[in-house]
Amino acid sequence: MGEGNAFVRVSVKGLVRDQRNSPVVLLKTDGGEEVLPIWIGHAEGLAIELQMKGESFERPLTHDLLKATLMSLGAAVAKVAITELRDSTFFAKIYITRDGEISVIDARPSDSIALAMKTDAPIFVAADVFTAHKRLVDGGRRVKENPDEDLRRYLEDLDPGDF
Repeated sequence: MGEGNAFVRVSVKGLVRDQRNSPVVLLKTDGGEEVLPIWIGHAEGLAIELQMKGESFERPLTHDLLKATLMSLGAAVAKVAITELRDSTFFAKIYITRDGEISVIDARPSDSIALAMKTDAPIFVAADVFTAHKRLVDGGRRVKENPDEDLRRYLEDLDPGDF
């Protein structure tokens, strides 16, 4: 992806709320038992939650507007990548293609993830970031019955300061 790091492809496993009611997006590799929790803002949490449910607002949200703008310019989101964690803040990049050219834009992970979901673009995380900050879900046992509830219970005691 141009940064010289290895990346792993992830998908949004879920969106939960911590004990302070802050939204936490959970990124998971295919077939993996671990998730990377990223605390995000309420607006981005709402956008991601609506996308997961297949719902939308009557008027476009910010990520809908950005998608429409890109499309009107003949551009597309190729992928997004969470590239690093520095001073308790995750950093991301959005890769946009237009006329065979690739542009890379710095962005917040929450905006990047929401836009990727809106455009069906793949999401990647730097392998070293994922490995260093991943968490086992439900003590390593595979979640079968109600994964959303198990994830909520898991996050009840998590604190953003732990990351």
